[in-house]
Amino acid sequence: MYAIEILTWESQPDVTDLEMINAVQAMVPDLKKLPGFRYQSLSKNGKGQWVEIYYWDTAEDAHNSNDSMADKPSLQQLLGLIDVKSLTMEVFAPLQESKPLQL
Repeated sequence: MYAIEILTWESQPDVTDLEMINAVQAMVPDLKKLPGFRYQSLSKNGKGQWVEIYYWDTAEDAHNSNDSMADKPSLQQLLGLIDVKSLTMEVFAPLQESKPLQL
């Protein structure tokens, strides 16, 4: 099984898409060192809201990643681009997907 962590946010004024993409990409090497990290994706809607989806082995891995990343310069760089008041974070356990889940 796996868990997903979904973060949404809006960027600070005058932050370009490329700056945001580069900041998120700079975190990937740090994320790959964390227990349970599988992969992540970054998207943006037409209203300027970003969504990043992290895939983890377990919900515990997702929750523990927050403490593990807190002091990383890559996360601090990203946070400098984000309107922190708009940031939301949720962890979910998938119950259905397009291929059969092994429950």
